[in-house]
Amino acid sequence: MDNGGATNETGAAKSSDGRETEIGGDQAAGYHIPQELVAEILAKLPAKSLMRFRCVCRTWSSLIRDPFFVKLHQNQSLKKPCKTGILVSSKHQLSNTYFVFADHEGKQSFEEDTISIPKSSNVLGFANGLACIVNDKYDLSVYNLSTHESISIPLPPQKVSFQDHLSFGFDPLANEYKIVKFRVHEKEQFEIFTLGTQRWRRINRKHYNFYGDMKWYDFKDPICVNGVVYWMVKSMAESLKIHLHSFDVHGEKFQQVYVPGNVLCLFSDLIQVEGCLAVIQDSECRKTFKLKMLRDYRNNVWIQKIIDIPLSPKVVRYPTLAGTLGTGEILILDDNFSGFFRLFYSDMGSTRIRSAEIAMPSIFGEKKWKRYYANHFSQTVEDGGSWLYSASIFSFHHVENILPLKEDQLENTVVAAVR
Repeated sequence: MDNGGATNETGAAKSSDGRETEIGGDQAAGYHIPQELVAEILAKLPAKSLMRFRCVCRTWSSLIRDPFFVKLHQNQSLKKPCKTGILVSSKHQLSNTYFVFADHEGKQSFEEDTISIPKSSNVLGFANGLACIVNDKYDLSVYNLSTHESISIPLPPQKVSFQDHLSFGFDPLANEYKIVKFRVHEKEQFEIFTLGTQRWRRINRKHYNFYGDMKWYDFKDPICVNGVVYWMVKSMAESLKIHLHSFDVHGEKFQQVYVPGNVLCLFSDLIQVEGCLAVIQDSECRKTFKLKMLRDYRNNVWIQKIIDIPLSPKVVRYPTLAGTLGTGEILILDDNFSGFFRLFYSDMGSTRIRSAEIAMPSIFGEKKWKRYYANHFSQTVEDGGSWLYSASIFSFHHVENILPLKEDQLENTVVAAVR
């Protein structure tokens, strides 16, 4: 492990800050396990196990929180088939928002791994196992979905309002997580917050001047792929005019992304396929999906791809294509649920398919919910009348991350990453 795994002749090891630590100090005399070997073994373990192992001894606790070990564990996690995360939220005033997880084989995580966040909260985006949350008072926070830690984000100079566009992304080059905030139709203010710092900062507006005098609004939720955040915007003046915009998290530059063929429409969705951004153009009977894939962001190189869904309409009438997993399989979501939500996994280019069921939080009951638009579901409840409850279900690729979110530890992690 770089700068964090050197051992001397006595078996002591140097951590990222240069301090010498004794590995296996509680072991019988004469047995010394090299720091680098311990780190390599521990880095392959699940985050949940590592959180428990911090109690084994001070040495392990220090190692697991060491910035270089955090990075080593993240690299190992990225090599594994990622979990499927399901974000479930309800408009019911008593309901929280829930995160439910299944591994790449479709096996659901234990009940205690289901995470809930306060009601009236929305998720801005996901990046490497972290989720950025905004509540109804426009307070921002970041949750680590692996360690269940969270941190509140300081208020920006200009308080967040419903007029602001907010996005969350990860810069793989600098290993940094950033929140971007801007308001395009009122003085065009652009501010960025980097996780691990103390304050927001302004960025140059000249990189984002393509809105002009036209009024636009965000049309679909943003998605971060390979260090770039993408989102679609819709013209208020021309109902069918939709553009794709992007933000380079590392270079901190905005630009409009040209999609050839004028394929963006009201039913377009942004997903991640084979590690690239993909735009769903349309579908034929919801069985064959036509995609435009952005192979090269810098040079704006797009290719066309057709994905056939080997599902009978009797099984799923209106399937949702949610992207591909690290295994190369396609993830397909059901169009209804009742107590359980079904996931389907299909090999690209074959007719083989497998399914899995995820138990939904009890707040959703056992009655049937049906999709009525995009990722939105509804249920009619007879209780002294007819009430329409609505819920939203979104899938995301979940990568385990043990990045500490306590302020002092997070600052140390950021400083070490910069070095």
